[in-house]
Amino acid sequence: MTQSFRCQWFLVALLTGACSSPAPTVAPSAPEATVHGFMGAVAAEDLARMADLWGTDDGPASRKMDQEELQMRLSVMRQYLAHESYEVLVGQVGVLSSDENRRLYQVRVIRGTCLYVVPFTLVRFGQGWLVQSIDLAQAGNPARVC
Repeated sequence: MTQSFRCQWFLVALLTGACSSPAPTVAPSAPEATVHGFMGAVAAEDLARMADLWGTDDGPASRKMDQEELQMRLSVMRQYLAHESYEVLVGQVGVLSSDENRRLYQVRVIRGTCLYVVPFTLVRFGQGWLVQSIDLAQAGNPARVC
C-alpha cells in the first residue's frame, strides 16, 4: 500500500466517522421553550429528548452521564411528570439568587383528578437553556390517587 493511498484511506475513514456521528442538540434559546420541550418529551415518552433538555451549565445529561443511570433517572422523572395536561404558569417565573443564568418556573401538572404545581429550575447552557432540576416531591406519587 502506498503512502498516498494510506493517507487517502485514513481521510475517508475519518470523514465517514465524522458524518455518521449524531449532530449535537441545541438547547432552546428561551427557557419557557425548554420547559415545553421537556414536558412534550415526557408525554411522548421520549427519554432521548428528555436527556437532551436536562443537564447543567456544562451541557445536556445525554452527553455527560452514564447511560444506564441516565435512563433510570429519566424513567422516574417521566413517571412523576406523566400528565393529561400541563401549563407553565405565567407570572410564576423567577431569577434565582440574582443569577441571570438561572430561572425558576412553576408548572401546573394535571394527572387524572390531581393537580400539582411543580418547580422547574433552568440553567443557561451556551446560547440556550436546560432543565437543571425538578422538585419531583411536588409532583405527587404517581402510584397513588391524590
